[in-house]
Amino acid sequence: MSHKAALRRNRTRAVAAASLIAAAALSLTACGSGDSDTDAKGDPSATASATHPNGSADGSREAVETKAGNTSDSSVSANRCTNQQLEAAWSNFEGGPDMDYDGQQTARVVLKNTGPNDCAMVGFPGVQLQTEHGETWDLRRTNAKPTPVTLSAGGRATFDITFLASTRDDDRKFAPNQVVITPPNERGNIVLDWPYGGALLDQSAATRPGTFVGPVSTPES
Repeated sequence: MSHKAALRRNRTRAVAAASLIAAAALSLTACGSGDSDTDAKGDPSATASATHPNGSADGSREAVETKAGNTSDSSVSANRCTNQQLEAAWSNFEGGPDMDYDGQQTARVVLKNTGPNDCAMVGFPGVQLQTEHGETWDLRRTNAKPTPVTLSAGGRATFDITFLASTRDDDRKFAPNQVVITPPNERGNIVLDWPYGGALLDQSAATRPGTFVGPVSTPES
C-alpha cells in the first residue's frame, strides 16, 4: 500500500468517527429537549398550581358562598312587621301578675300579625310606662340575644315585661296607667292600658333596675 493511500484511509476513518460522535451528541440533545418540554408543558399541574393554588378548593368555596348568599336572602324575604299591621294584647301567662307579690314577675305581651302576608322582626320593642299624671318610664332591655321571628298572617309573637310590684307603704311607687309599645325597628306606637292595677317599685333612675323588657321571641303556640 502506498503512503498516500494509507493517509486517505486514516482520514476516512477519522471523519466517520467524528460523524458518529456528532450523531450521538445530537441524539442526546433531542432527548434532553423532550424532557425539558415535558417539565414546562407536559405537566400542567405545575403551571396550574402556580396560577390557582387551591384549584378545586376555589370552586368549592364559591359554591359555599353562593349557598350562604341564598340562605341569607331567604331569611329576609318577609317584609318587616309594622305597627300598622300588628295588634297588641296582654297574655294570660301564668294567670297574669299578682300585684301583691313582692318578688320579680312577668307581664307578657302578644303581638299578632293582622296583615295578609308574612312579616318578620328581630330585636327589642320600645316600652314606655305612663301614669295618669303624665310621668313616664322607658324600660331598660335585658342582655338576652334577639333572634329573628317570622309571623305568618294571623301569627303571634311575644315579649316579656319583667317587673317588681310595690308592696310596702314606704316604697317609691310608679303606678302605670298605659303602656306605649314601639315594635322593633319601627317609629309608630301601639298603646295598651295597664290592666293589673297597683303600682311598680319605682326604679326608673336605677342603673340595674328589677323592671325591664326582653326581646321579641318565638311565636306563642
